[in-house]
Amino acid sequence: MRRWTILLLFFVCSVKGWTQEDAFPYPEIPVSLTDEKARLAYTLEHFWENYDFRNSSQTNHQIGEQGFVDFANLMAYADSATCAKAAGIFAEGVISSEQRLNFFEELARHYLENPQSPLRNDMVYCHLLRAFPASPQRQFLIRQLSLNQPGMMSADCSFVDAEGNRVRLYDIQSQYVLLVFFDPQCEHCQEQMPQIQNEPVLKKTSGLKVVYIDTNLNPDVMKVFYLPALPSLYLLDAHKRVVVKDGTLQQIVSRLSVLLP
Repeated sequence: MRRWTILLLFFVCSVKGWTQEDAFPYPEIPVSLTDEKARLAYTLEHFWENYDFRNSSQTNHQIGEQGFVDFANLMAYADSATCAKAAGIFAEGVISSEQRLNFFEELARHYLENPQSPLRNDMVYCHLLRAFPASPQRQFLIRQLSLNQPGMMSADCSFVDAEGNRVRLYDIQSQYVLLVFFDPQCEHCQEQMPQIQNEPVLKKTSGLKVVYIDTNLNPDVMKVFYLPALPSLYLLDAHKRVVVKDGTLQQIVSRLSVLLP
């Protein structure tokens, strides 16, 4: 929880050298609020109250983007109820203009859904999508993002493995299971798969079963696993509980070094 306090202090200090026109108007937290959870909730709920959503200038868009990055970063440290309330307040300022909604929704997609983004966060993204006007596309994306969250039991499925055998996920017996979803025709997969296959930690770690799943041969897996980009890596425990969802190779290796030292 203290990390968000450090982040907020950085935001405040970083704008001291800016002109008022250049800086995002961060809210001032009442000195009477000393509890960290209460301070975080106040910050998120009042985050946008001094920002002029009606200003469509390029400069204001740049300020709004920086504010959104900080807002999304802080939401990652809040509980679900606080996130939902903050997202609703934010949406009130956004939805009155389709152009404004499109601008901020694209920021959300770029920062919160992109697998390469350091701010990637499915749950924060879901809170924002739920706060935006309902549409079939948003509802579908919410359902997809909600699949197989860390701590949840993974969806079960059957697939043809690299050896051509029909396998049921829940039949795999191992302390940890790493699912590697890939498309052999995907250029990014062609670049990344040799690195994954030759990673020493994955090859030598006892208690780990690595399973390669070709999505061309197994299109049904995309109905139960959200795969925004390939290759996609899911780490499961022995009970098929999700440990890492759609993680990078670095994230998987780092987590395994703790789980299976």
